[in-house]
Amino acid sequence: MRISLIYRLYFLYFEPFGALAGTYLCLFNPQRFLSGTVPLPAYLSFSTPSSGFSSITTTSTSANRTVAISPLLQMQLINIASLYILFAITEGVVLRLTRQKSIWLAIITAMACADVGHLYAAWSVSPERMGEVMSWNSDERINYGTLFAGLGLRVLFLMGVGRR
Repeated sequence: MRISLIYRLYFLYFEPFGALAGTYLCLFNPQRFLSGTVPLPAYLSFSTPSSGFSSITTTSTSANRTVAISPLLQMQLINIASLYILFAITEGVVLRLTRQKSIWLAIITAMACADVGHLYAAWSVSPERMGEVMSWNSDERINYGTLFAGLGLRVLFLMGVGRR
């Protein structure tokens, strides 16, 4: 099977690297991970100003706010990190080992399902925010933008665009 350069760059390099970066954040900088992946209105409602900052200066941004990391949340962050490692290995290693169409289709379909799950999770905690594209902060543009772009590339790949 011949695979377009854009798919090879995204699926074999960009996305595995992003998944490893997400793993690192989940394990070693969970506050940054949460502020970058939870929709801003939900993050603001679950977080509190960091010590030394007044709530007046931090009400419309995730900067200088923290979420209490309970043992349950810590466990979930570790689980997410483990899944990101799975994504990185699946795309960064397994897809490199084969050009077999059925394997690529199965993995790309599974990843598309994961994208839909990620987007649904964000929508479920703040449905109105997903439609306010022009109001997204930089973290939301990066997070949702890469999710939608990745899902779009997967759909095009599954439709046969750019592969033979």
